[in-house]
Amino acid sequence: MNQGTTGSGNFPLDNITYDLITIIHEKSEALEAYDKYLKDAQSNDRVKQSLEKIRRQDVECINELMQHLGHLVGQQGQQGQQGQQGQQGQTGGAKTTTGGGASSRA
Repeated sequence: MNQGTTGSGNFPLDNITYDLITIIHEKSEALEAYDKYLKDAQSNDRVKQSLEKIRRQDVECINELMQHLGHLVGQQGQQGQQGQQGQQGQTGGAKTTTGGGASSRA
């Protein structure tokens, strides 16, 4: 699991965002496996129905997690923009004046 926090360290994603991406990736790979298993289960209706049910549930879970991920990424993007605007406000208005050998920042 990722130990970083948003915008700090070497990893810009927070744990929950990283976790959601990982779960979505793993469940997406499982969908491919279910397709293979469904081909194998063509002769057994009970197993086939169960696999189809599980696959549908995973698709629903992926869609739900994608919505959460989109919300989190949107929040992080807004926080990043706010942080950049704050930094620009702090550094953009900074002036260096020299007078009598002293320098100061406004």
